[in-house]
Amino acid sequence: MDLNTVANIFSHWPTDWIIIGALVAFIALDALRSGSARAASLVLALPATVLLTNALPQAVVVGPLSAQFTAPAAQLIIFAAIFVLLYIACHRIIFTFSEDGGVLQALITGVSATVVLVVILLQVPGLQSLWHFGDQVQLVFGEAYRFWWLLAAYGGLAFVRS
Repeated sequence: MDLNTVANIFSHWPTDWIIIGALVAFIALDALRSGSARAASLVLALPATVLLTNALPQAVVVGPLSAQFTAPAAQLIIFAAIFVLLYIACHRIIFTFSEDGGVLQALITGVSATVVLVVILLQVPGLQSLWHFGDQVQLVFGEAYRFWWLLAAYGGLAFVRS
């Protein structure tokens, strides 16, 4: 096998799609190994984090305090802290493991969790500092189609969890 040929194939793919594929593979392997509870916790915690982060400036005690943090890095830290708390809460609420999962269920879990992750990454300005997806990914997972992507992702996870 010629490694230059393989390298040429991957050099023409946009980096965004390689990252998305790696996320799908990573989450699918994790779901295959230990079930879909972590992926389900991820996809439940991400939208809730966006809602809480958007509601944070109107909060009584921490609203004025959070208004000081306008830098993208500070917004990222606030988002990450809220996400970690919600992820732990979601994981403790829904954690179950069954040996019945297979490769197909793990693949559905990986795709579903990655779709939610990419849609949320595109919606939160503070997360744009981590990775700025190209125009092609923004078009596919952007505002016009995000409802349908999220609906399909949650439907896939509901199928896997049943």
